[in-house]
Amino acid sequence: MVHRRIVILVENQYQELELWYPLLRLREEGVEAKLVGPGIEETFLGRHGFPAKAEMVTSSVSPKDFDGIIIPGGFAPDYLRRLPVVTNLVREMYQQGKLIGALSRGPWVLISADIVRGKRIAGLISLRDDINNAGGEFVDAPVVVDGNIITARGPNELPLFMREVLAFLWRSRPRLNEPHPDGWLIDGTGNMLSLAQLLRGKPALVLFFDSGFSPRGMTFLPRYNGLAERVERKGGLFIGISTESIFTHQELQRRLQLAFPLYSDVFLEVTKAFGVLGASGLAEWAVVLIDAHGVLRFAERCPGGDVESLPGFQRKFESLFG
Repeated sequence: MVHRRIVILVENQYQELELWYPLLRLREEGVEAKLVGPGIEETFLGRHGFPAKAEMVTSSVSPKDFDGIIIPGGFAPDYLRRLPVVTNLVREMYQQGKLIGALSRGPWVLISADIVRGKRIAGLISLRDDINNAGGEFVDAPVVVDGNIITARGPNELPLFMREVLAFLWRSRPRLNEPHPDGWLIDGTGNMLSLAQLLRGKPALVLFFDSGFSPRGMTFLPRYNGLAERVERKGGLFIGISTESIFTHQELQRRLQLAFPLYSDVFLEVTKAFGVLGASGLAEWAVVLIDAHGVLRFAERCPGGDVESLPGFQRKFESLFG
């Protein structure tokens, strides 16, 4: 339901923890994580002999179909960096703003892909000269985040590394002009339903907000009554989603007299899927437009709460509800 896809590179002599920990942790969170290697017939052995088989061949991976790539350490990166298909894949994902993660010796691949210049990079201390000579800045720290590159010193830092990886994914927007992500929500009477069930083939404006009782919530939520009525006159749906409880939503409806329904995302599925989960565990202010065919047409954060002032919003809104 999260609709995130991640490549994890595999080759012989990979570091077992640095491959299996991210793979299983991502799958636990509902992310589609794929082991990708030079071939799918060969069994790749880790540094301690643990086997792994690739599910996809590197040459078949299109960067546009994935949200990022993770490069485990061990001595596998020394083999991977020699393959142009690998370095080209990493470079293209980096240029597209996708997640680039590397552990211990993993930055060797980033060096060969020529993407460390001007970047702060963590890794094994033995990579210090390699990183600095490639134009990067070696940082002797557990985990370093620099833009869309997340690097870690080694397996002991895996919990911190994966925390940063997941935070990046939950803040990355889903792809436009594709079917919208889905997930479970709870309505004002306690019934559970999926977003797809809720939309039922209608065009929709979905408003994410952090807290209805914040100054921003108290100010802006009532202002959207007029917009909600306009959407409904055109046969569409206007809904608000936050991670607050249904009891909070019931009180908000009573106090603010909102003309549109509120749905609770206590499971965080929809908030994560749309990339608007904030560091505090609350949804960020954002707006999403979905057409009658369930295709995502517009998705932007609006930290100030003023949806209608977002560049491009009015044009997309008119095309759906004008």
